[in-house]
Amino acid sequence: PTIAIVVIFFLVVYTSSMMVKVRQVFPAIVCLSDAADYTYGRVARIVTQVFVITYLVFTLGDYILLVGKSLGSALYSVHLCFPIWTLIGAAALLPIVQLRTLNSTTILCGINMVTILVAIALVIAGLALDGRAEDVQSPVIAENLDFMGFFQGLSAIFFTFGGQFMFYELMAEMKVYTDFPKTFTIAGPFQVPVYLLVGMIGYYYKGTEASSYFLDNLGFGVMFRVASAMLAFHMMIAFLILCNVLARIIHLSVSPRVNDLGWRGKLEWFGCTFSVVVLSFVVSNAVPFFDLLTSLIGGLLVPTLNLIFPVIFYTKTRIMVQDKLKWWEWVINSCLVVFGVLVTVVSTIENFRAIINQWSSFGAPFSCHCQDLWDTCDCSLERMDFS
Repeated sequence: PTIAIVVIFFLVVYTSSMMVKVRQVFPAIVCLSDAADYTYGRVARIVTQVFVITYLVFTLGDYILLVGKSLGSALYSVHLCFPIWTLIGAAALLPIVQLRTLNSTTILCGINMVTILVAIALVIAGLALDGRAEDVQSPVIAENLDFMGFFQGLSAIFFTFGGQFMFYELMAEMKVYTDFPKTFTIAGPFQVPVYLLVGMIGYYYKGTEASSYFLDNLGFGVMFRVASAMLAFHMMIAFLILCNVLARIIHLSVSPRVNDLGWRGKLEWFGCTFSVVVLSFVVSNAVPFFDLLTSLIGGLLVPTLNLIFPVIFYTKTRIMVQDKLKWWEWVINSCLVVFGVLVTVVSTIENFRAIINQWSSFGAPFSCHCQDLWDTCDCSLERMDFS
């Protein structure tokens, strides 16, 4: 369901405008849990925090999974098991995440954007050079696409828009936060075409056999090494940014010395970041399959954070200020909530079923998991065929 990227993007724009309107009523809101507190009370705040923290933990696990996989892919002739590569990635990340402010990462973020674009370009170039095999099948609608599979695909797309929970923090940094929806006129023309381009090119050249991990569509070789190294750098910077958010949440909850730059404050920060890295390492090896962990996060958590919470907070705000919703608003908002619940339930069932099947096929958590990582026929037979 690649075309659903466009639909979900506009849903994000719609619910983001709701978030702006809620903040117009409650200007002190600086995070999603604040919106929950102002509209529904303390219990709702706790529930929202649990969702946000769970999302951060699992997403950071997904990031370490990619760091380990891309490091192992860049050095595919070094036959280390996947848990070892993720451990190496975690060890490399630990000193990096000691940065307590992100002011100094502006240049890194710019470089980060370039690296992911170069990695994508390398894969596209590699696919174009190899050409499209005669037996590749790329039907407009996959023949084996069923109800469960469709919603599992949607969950992976939802993951790509998972950062919406941080929109209130971004609004708090803006001089005119009501202009926030205008940012989509910049992000949309870049983000959506890139997602569509990657999906359509991969599907054209590889068809139904295309890997959901874009780099796995390349054979072993120099281009695969360089693209993997670029992705490793990209994911390490992404981990730094998101780890800072979660570590700060933990630090605020356990200590009053969040801004203490002395030895005690640094020691506390190290404890917080070390805990985040270790927990992320465990998650990455509990579900060591990038596509399934991504889909699980996108289905289990993101619909609630992106659709359900913004809609119900907005609806309650309108009721609190005695601004009645029109009948068609009730219909649209109710459909969004039902849709969010449906994606959550159906995709989560399908994702857990697929994860259990993968454990049975490739080994339990913390097994070697050398598939598509080592340049051997036992681990990467299909890749060896087109390398």
